[in-house]
Amino acid sequence: MDSRPKRTQVGFTLIELVMVVVLLGVLAATALPRFINLHGDANEATIRAMGGAMLSGANLVYAKSAILGVQGQAITNIDINGDGVNDVEVVYGYPSAHRSNGIANAMDGGFASGWTWSANAANTVFWLTTASLGKRSGLYVNNTAVQASNCYLLYSRATSSAPPTISYVTTGC
Repeated sequence: MDSRPKRTQVGFTLIELVMVVVLLGVLAATALPRFINLHGDANEATIRAMGGAMLSGANLVYAKSAILGVQGQAITNIDINGDGVNDVEVVYGYPSAHRSNGIANAMDGGFASGWTWSANAANTVFWLTTASLGKRSGLYVNNTAVQASNCYLLYSRATSSAPPTISYVTTGC
């Protein structure tokens, strides 16, 4: 009989280490893409949240228009804050899509530094994106910068038969 004490192996074999590395690589390859797109998801959520805020603001303006009895007029201006100055251009009671005195004023001009926005010449639609995506901040007369971001909302003013609508383009978020 052998009188030497038995040696027990301590540690991992090379095959076990390779399998752990392969398993970690597979997990990283499947989980990493989900975390990489968090910035895009945040941009889209920001745009959608602003769209909800704009519709809420438009509904408040409509309530004020109804109180003043002008909700049926094709176009007029109303005083929102009671200072005697007409603040917001309204179309059938809702804020127009005018880039300087329509929905932008109804939102209290909070777009000044964090957003890029524009409207078409007829003031029927209003484009809005974040300043970082639009590559500039504040009012911009040409909507090309907003549309080029492919991550924006489009406010379409009310008509005589329908309230304003918000649509979203989020392919570039």
